[in-house]
Amino acid sequence: MRRLAPLVPILPLVLAAGCSPALNWRKVDPEGAQVSLMFPCKPEREERTQPGPAGQPVVVRSMSCKARGGQFSFTWTDLGDARATSAAMRRMHDGIARQMAPGASAPLGVRGIAVDPEAFQQAFEARPGQPAQQVRQAVFSREGRLYQLLLQGERLDAEAWDVFLGSVQLPL
Repeated sequence: MRRLAPLVPILPLVLAAGCSPALNWRKVDPEGAQVSLMFPCKPEREERTQPGPAGQPVVVRSMSCKARGGQFSFTWTDLGDARATSAAMRRMHDGIARQMAPGASAPLGVRGIAVDPEAFQQAFEARPGQPAQQVRQAVFSREGRLYQLLLQGERLDAEAWDVFLGSVQLPL
């Protein structure tokens, strides 16, 4: 035991160097989103312009990263009109549903979101004959801002999705 005593102080460092966590959760406050959330990895930010309601251009911003075989994404835009968000959320859902088989859905538990029947979370699976793919989607809005969270990959971690979605905080 005395021969091992000099190694005891460095043993935790050696063990920690041999492994790294697959999910390294960090709080992110995306500029202009008026929301904070946790990502399991360092997200990269993208921005693009596309047609919005009544053909007016809107800037769509997103952050995403890959960890533990899944891609975690958060997308948001300001439609400028709270009345336009329901139709936009429906289009977001329908876009995935045309490509994949819809599975279980559930209401959202995000405090401060607009009460809207189009706000939801849903699971999707690849259709028969397609490569293995799973997607979890949540869409919601607040004051004309439209938000979407996605987790996609071959096999998803349900606990990671719960942490990702449960971390969303809107200012009161």
